[in-house]
Amino acid sequence: MCSRVGILICVSLFAHQVVAAAQDSQTELGAAKPLLIPELALDRLQAQHNDTTPLLVSQEELDQLIQQDGGGACPIAAALIAEQSLRSMMGLPLDLHPHRTALRLFQEKPELKEGRISNHRFVELLAFLCEDLDETPVAITTVSAPTSDYETTGTRWTQTDGPDLSVAAGQIKILAYTVTTASGTVRGRHFVLLQGGGDGNQISFVNPGKPTKDYTFIVEYRGDSSGLKRQVFFHSPAGFDKTNQTYELNTVFTIRLINKQPGVAEREDVSVHVIKEKIDQLAALLREQGDLSNPTAWRKHGAAFGLPGLDIPTEVGGSGWSTVDMLEVFRHAGKHNLNLRDVVGAAHGRPLAKSNTAYAKRVLNDIVAGKAYVAVAITEPEAGSDMRAMESRATKVGDGFSLSGQKLWNARLRQATHVVLYTLAANGKAGTRTAFLLPIDHPGLQIVDEYAHGLTGNSFGGLKFNDMFVGPEYLLGEDGDGGKIFNEHFTYWRLMQSAAAIGCGEAALQQMADRIKERHAYGGPIGRFTHLQQPIGEYTTKLQMAMALSREAAELIDQGKYDVASPLINGIKAEGVEIALAASDAAMRAHGALGYSRQVDLGDRVRDLMGLRIADGTTDVMRMEVVRSFYGSDLWTIAIRNYEASKPRASDQDEASVEQTKTK
Repeated sequence: MCSRVGILICVSLFAHQVVAAAQDSQTELGAAKPLLIPELALDRLQAQHNDTTPLLVSQEELDQLIQQDGGGACPIAAALIAEQSLRSMMGLPLDLHPHRTALRLFQEKPELKEGRISNHRFVELLAFLCEDLDETPVAITTVSAPTSDYETTGTRWTQTDGPDLSVAAGQIKILAYTVTTASGTVRGRHFVLLQGGGDGNQISFVNPGKPTKDYTFIVEYRGDSSGLKRQVFFHSPAGFDKTNQTYELNTVFTIRLINKQPGVAEREDVSVHVIKEKIDQLAALLREQGDLSNPTAWRKHGAAFGLPGLDIPTEVGGSGWSTVDMLEVFRHAGKHNLNLRDVVGAAHGRPLAKSNTAYAKRVLNDIVAGKAYVAVAITEPEAGSDMRAMESRATKVGDGFSLSGQKLWNARLRQATHVVLYTLAANGKAGTRTAFLLPIDHPGLQIVDEYAHGLTGNSFGGLKFNDMFVGPEYLLGEDGDGGKIFNEHFTYWRLMQSAAAIGCGEAALQQMADRIKERHAYGGPIGRFTHLQQPIGEYTTKLQMAMALSREAAELIDQGKYDVASPLINGIKAEGVEIALAASDAAMRAHGALGYSRQVDLGDRVRDLMGLRIADGTTDVMRMEVVRSFYGSDLWTIAIRNYEASKPRASDQDEASVEQTKTK
């Protein structure tokens, strides 16, 4: 959203030249370092600020420079902190003398002493400070409340959507809100820097009055039936605000670093290496906040650098990354925590790209934006690996369908916004299935909670639905296409889960190597005992072998050869996970009692890998699939044949087409 006051600033803004236009590709951001997210940049500034190196200028230090009755200096302090934050995001040297910069501001812009800074003047101030950002182009935009008196020409937020209070890498948002006393007197506006969008109706921010402390606001939306978000109010958490004042959001100022030349798409073309760095940064932040395995937090913040849309085709808003590249990203995510296998790419929303419905496209857009999270429901109480036992069914009703059945052992349902639900097809053809994309709160869809030993950050449970009507817009593909959709998606998905497992095991071995070098017993480091070195050598080699085979399978998928890749991937899913589990178990045992404690994450790795050996295709069934693929269907037929049934068994061809999985 661009304001007429804050028009895109690449070369100039009002009377001030912003010497920041990209002269050539060497000035583009992202070529050397990824941009930090606001939380991390501001956290670092707060941590590094001290009396010896005062990196942050507080409002109180500038108030005395404002004329009497001119209000406070909070917007000036906020602008100075914003400029430092942008430097931190870009990896530029910080301004070690921001107080001198403040004095220079007042000398070169004496009108600031008058106080009561308008939107127009504040944008000019921000542009002036951004001239020092190593010739980096910026865009400064404003969006104001529909009721604001401070904005006469610029953009105002819509009364239905309200303002965008999310955060993203490479941009800083400054919130200006009016302060009204209990008696109704408007004291003026206060400016703060948005630090985190938070979950639900809560934000975190930096207050220029005390910039080294952390603050939060509860967000309240007010309006009527025609516009529920016309007004936005901030409230301090219960017990913290004793003033009885009212805080109403007035304007959102956004400074965005531009990392492309004019005419080129906004999102930078990033490499695998850059995405890995950004994952590391976000992991550090979320670990500190206790949200490392929170999938919704990952999707929300990861959208700032395109994480949810990496494996979605470019024509539907994604980045269209190859399977080979995605393999490395999943592997890296698994090194942090195996549960991060759910936060890379579109996950179970990836099949939506094959649908032409407007509904699926809207959900895809929300996935890319980090607003949607898709679960999948296939397994039933009596239908795990034996998918022939599926009982959930679809019945054609007019243009739509009536769905009845039950699902069980499904993950993500409480966190998901949507679910891909598989049933028997309504077309009546034996063995065919149909896939539906449904909002998780669809009328008639009931979540039943179960509990898992692992799956940290995600729920576990099932679904119940009886005579639930769904419209044709919720159909994925055609009635009866479910088998094809499932096979193609889970061929890819099993490979990515295996890559995450490999990364998980590799990180455990690194911890083991560090431990046996540092831990002393019987007069020296325990690493001198070669029996502790042997597992490291064995499992490192085996994991590298699994990764090499994974790359071969990924290349086949990129060539569209899913049938050829499937046997390889089934074997990788079985053996890659088992090797990673053995490696993590060895690492845990090498740590002794410490390995079983919560001071290290090795116990979590073992637990989660034990879950993954069941999820998305059990080890035993995957090995049976390998046998069938390489040695024919005879042994498979013997294994699954119902010898007690009197009816003729299905043909080998029909049985070979049955999807073998037990997925969560």
